[in-house]
Amino acid sequence: MFSEVTLYFTPFVYALSVIAIIYTSLITIRQIDLKKIIAYSSIVHMNFVTIGMFSLNIQGIEGSILLMLSHGLIFSALFLCVGALCD
Repeated sequence: MFSEVTLYFTPFVYALSVIAIIYTSLITIRQIDLKKIIAYSSIVHMNFVTIGMFSLNIQGIEGSILLMLSHGLIFSALFLCVGALCD
């Protein structure tokens, strides 16, 4: 929609996404609660989606869409399993 602005802010979004991936991964390693581990790894996956969307090529966008679809299915099942395990 805003192609010039997207091109201008692409390096900034890449930098923020990489920083968020590293920081959230380090936080995830320190967790002991399974629900928090799943939630933090979900944040990491969404940052990979952001990087793929801002790559502005067809492989990146298709990969982002596939990751979002698989994320929706897998992570809801993971939360269901962990919730059943906790109960």
